[in-house]
Amino acid sequence: MALSREDIIEHVNRTLKEEFEVAEDDLQADKLLREDLELDSLDAVDMIVALEQALKIRVDEEEAKKIRTIGDIYDFVEKMLQAPADAPTPANV
Repeated sequence: MALSREDIIEHVNRTLKEEFEVAEDDLQADKLLREDLELDSLDAVDMIVALEQALKIRVDEEEAKKIRTIGDIYDFVEKMLQAPADAPTPANV
């Protein structure tokens, strides 16, 4: 799936607004998920599931644990979408 950086940002922001009721003003790359947006570990799991379903990707849980900000989500999704189809991931190992 080829998405531009802008498409990724739009999709992630939409998901944060619709699924987690994050205010438009808080949709900034430097916002901390836990401290600024008050998202907990259950919210993180829900976010992973939403991204996997919407973008048809398989999220590496170890990599996902490194996500701290909204910008980290953008970078993570971009990286996952650029991974070669034959690269080993939990979905095809």
